[in-house]
Amino acid sequence: MIVLNAYACIKPEALETALEACRVVKSHSVKEPGCEKYDYYQSPEEPTKVVFVEEWTTKAHLDVHFQQDAFKQFFAVMSTCFQAHPELRIFEANLVE
Repeated sequence: MIVLNAYACIKPEALETALEACRVVKSHSVKEPGCEKYDYYQSPEEPTKVVFVEEWTTKAHLDVHFQQDAFKQFFAVMSTCFQAHPELRIFEANLVE
């Protein structure tokens, strides 16, 4: 399994635009092959901080996700909303029960 965590700081004036872009991309992403989980969270202490938590079956599935029109549109919008370049972390993981 591939786990992606992305950390983004959003400009306060762009927060609603960013959150709408998150809602739209999530609605597309969860339908993609290999998407096991896809969510994002807004910090209650610092509402302009957003964290994405995704799980993909394989790295190939994630790579295809990055090429989808919905993701490209999302990133184009988000690029105008970031206060700083987001931090992206991708892990290979095994579920421990």
